[in-house]
Amino acid sequence: MIKIKDFIETGFEVSWTLLYLGVNGSETFKNQLDGQDIIDYAAAKMKEGDDSLDVVLLANANAANIDEINELLFRLSNYEVVDCDDEYRKWQIIYVLKHLPDEHADYIQGLTELGNIWTMLGFPDDSPHVFQGRNNSMTPEEYYTRENYLLLLDKHREWIEKEISQLKNRHHLCGC
Repeated sequence: MIKIKDFIETGFEVSWTLLYLGVNGSETFKNQLDGQDIIDYAAAKMKEGDDSLDVVLLANANAANIDEINELLFRLSNYEVVDCDDEYRKWQIIYVLKHLPDEHADYIQGLTELGNIWTMLGFPDDSPHVFQGRNNSMTPEEYYTRENYLLLLDKHREWIEKEISQLKNRHHLCGC
């Protein structure tokens, strides 16, 4: 499961829209956040001085009542001005980071895990992953090698770094 701290540790700003996407606002990332994690985050926001009614209600919600948490996040997200596409991209980055296989993994298993990541994400156009036989003429013998696995793993790491940098630069430039 993905945690709010994963976004913070990556250097991303956390918005209510970002949290909403991880509860019920996105088919891809639905139910990726734990209710208690969201409640704890809202409680921390209260300690920082945010005493808006919906934040107080969220901080005091029952972690098992996902419908209530979802409704409160929906309302809170409607009060903020964020780029939903950027928030979704943050989810993609964190999802890839959390599911990236280890370079010491069995290369066939690693290639399978890399493919599973992009299957879950719906094969976006900017994916760094290459599937054997999909828009290429790679044979299974060329694809299923340790060298290809390590090459693709490097491409994924470069993609992650580029995506993080682009998002941070966008938010720095717009003053978000």
